[in-house]
Amino acid sequence: MMRPSANRLFYLALLLMILPAVAYGAPVTRSLSTAEPGAGEVFTVSLSVGDMPLGGVVETLPGGYTFAGTEHPDDRTLIQGQMIAFTVADEAVITYSVKAPASGSGDIVGVWEDFAAEAHGEIVPSHVAVDGVEVPEAGGSPPTDAQAASPLPLLTAIAGLFLAAHHRGGRR
Repeated sequence: MMRPSANRLFYLALLLMILPAVAYGAPVTRSLSTAEPGAGEVFTVSLSVGDMPLGGVVETLPGGYTFAGTEHPDDRTLIQGQMIAFTVADEAVITYSVKAPASGSGDIVGVWEDFAAEAHGEIVPSHVAVDGVEVPEAGGSPPTDAQAASPLPLLTAIAGLFLAAHHRGGRR
């Protein structure tokens, strides 16, 4: 028999897998401190998460761009390759830093999941280009693992992070 916390995680994971796509207004928007960072420059990405009492956001950085940090709690942030997952719990804004490569361009893309509203969607892509120079993709090359990977495992992981943190916080 599963423990109550394991039951909650199981049902939350099941909910994430079976939720239908919802035509829902974009409650999460992204803004950049600059769309044309210099080579090696660190820039800021801000996510406005609107009125989301409980949910998650997964961001995917373009190849060569690296996550450089956040003030978001460590136990509610998960980094896996080019993907960064954040658990959202009654926050208005999540801010993180990205380091630009020596050259390169691409889109920062993301998805969000609002557990309370049982809604999810995509965040409008934000294009970045080092020094404003567009670098064409290699003709017909397959997507990298980070680009091809589904954010679903990370969304499930952030739900688990939230439940674990909530459980340690005194509810037993």
